[in-house]
Amino acid sequence: MRKVPERVAAPWVWVLAAALVAAGLPLRSQEPSPLQALVERALRQNPGLAAQRAKVEAARKVPSQRRALPDPMAELEAMNLAADGSSGTRAFTRGVSLGVVQPLPFPGKRALAAREAQEEAGVEESRLRSLEWEVRSEVLGAALRYRTLLGLLEINAKTEEALRALTEGALARYAAGGGNQGDVLLAQASVTKVLVRRTDLQRQKEVAKARLESLLGGPVEESLLARMELPPPADLPPLEELLRQAGEKAPRVETARAEAGAAQTRVEVAKKNFQPDFLVGGRYRYKDMTMGGRDFFTVTAGVTLPLFHRKDRYRPGLEEALFRKEAAGHEVDEARNEARYALAEAYQGADRNRKVHALYEEGLLLQAQQAYEASLSAYRAGRSDFGALLMALADRFAYEEDWILARGEYHQRVAEMEAVLGRPLFESAPGPPGEPQE
Repeated sequence: MRKVPERVAAPWVWVLAAALVAAGLPLRSQEPSPLQALVERALRQNPGLAAQRAKVEAARKVPSQRRALPDPMAELEAMNLAADGSSGTRAFTRGVSLGVVQPLPFPGKRALAAREAQEEAGVEESRLRSLEWEVRSEVLGAALRYRTLLGLLEINAKTEEALRALTEGALARYAAGGGNQGDVLLAQASVTKVLVRRTDLQRQKEVAKARLESLLGGPVEESLLARMELPPPADLPPLEELLRQAGEKAPRVETARAEAGAAQTRVEVAKKNFQPDFLVGGRYRYKDMTMGGRDFFTVTAGVTLPLFHRKDRYRPGLEEALFRKEAAGHEVDEARNEARYALAEAYQGADRNRKVHALYEEGLLLQAQQAYEASLSAYRAGRSDFGALLMALADRFAYEEDWILARGEYHQRVAEMEAVLGRPLFESAPGPPGEPQE
């Protein structure tokens, strides 16, 4: 973009900026973080979410159908046809009747059926919200796993570099007659082991990427994944408060509660089915020969008799609805227990990784580096063997790997907790499904 000279831009730019600030608007849009961009893309393109949204839209079309009256029936009757095979065209001289009949469900049945359909649509909407949080958690988990593996590969490369330096030193020392061939072979074997480890890490990275692309419904740029950051673990909120929220507001609990409400309405529908329905109609009779060939109107009314099917249709239907209501109540309790368990499990995992990360950062990493440097000095001075030096080097980078793993797994457990709770655990987390980040 061509740069506007300052002497031209300054007057109106500052006025516009002041107006934007006064209006409470940002001066420029903030680019979403890589994690936020991945979550937003998954919410738009995930096939499972698309399917559930279609189910929601389909369910929203049902209430108006349930509220509508049954189709009226039209009847055409040719009267007084002779049994001796006379032409049917003579019916118009012998009498014809045209009638319309409209079934009328018992008062309240249609409204109750529409309410049942509305609640079923609410169940589908609740399932959509729950699925959005599950997809969000899986996207974050796969992305964080990928970023963790990138960090492990970086450590693997540093380990190889350090081992090759030690290998060259062992070769030089052996050539000068100050070492032995076993040290050289041991160093070379260590390099090979690191390369095998790299192959496994690469495989895991590709698996994480494939999982992420499956959730996103398409390929993902590796440059975007490389820009992701793993911030240090933060202190977690109290577990007791989170467990209370999970038992009350977890998406899976809300879904089970919505299903219980729909089950209660089905019981009311089943009870209403014991009531009869009605039929009303009218008929126009043209040249009815039984009435002297005159035209006249008739009015009809009828009523269904559910008493005849009380035992084989309506009573079993009510009992079925009652059993389903009971099952829905148990499912609410099950969903609450499962949500609390899943939250507690993820919480303990996150808390464990937070503490491990702190231990490594506050001392173990430095101690491992100092132990390696001391072992290297002792080896050079001839006070330690080569095997001890390799072990110190392996510990130094193994501790760094554990540090990276603890950080990545902490964030994965946090994403799992957020999926259970149906809300971000921290204000800086990628926003909830369907809502842009502030």
